[in-house]
Amino acid sequence: MDDRYTAFPPGFFARTDGGADDDFYGTPRLVTHIDEGAIVAVGATYAALALDGAAAEPVHVLDLMSSWISHFQSPPAQLTVLGLNEAELARNEAATHRVVHDLNADTVLPFDDATFDGAVCCVSVD
Repeated sequence: MDDRYTAFPPGFFARTDGGADDDFYGTPRLVTHIDEGAIVAVGATYAALALDGAAAEPVHVLDLMSSWISHFQSPPAQLTVLGLNEAELARNEAATHRVVHDLNADTVLPFDDATFDGAVCCVSVD
């Protein structure tokens, strides 16, 4: 084990559910995981990073582990959402492209290099 992790008890990073991710995410969950204040703060951060529709130049952003909602105040010119539930991604009105992909099963992103101007990942641990 890497020395950086020896202070954690055995099993600290183990999954409690060893099942396949696509089994867990098979049922759409159209919920928000953060409150309105947090959504506003995330959207403001995306705007400050020039990743939204107010950016001086149109941008193409990848939203990793996405769902039915992205947290942009103003969506970017192109927004590719990648997640595990097709029905959730279909409900994401900000998305211009939708990709169902399990990064635990296949850690390689299904995109060419330099496809995106930026990437975000919100309310997910990866």
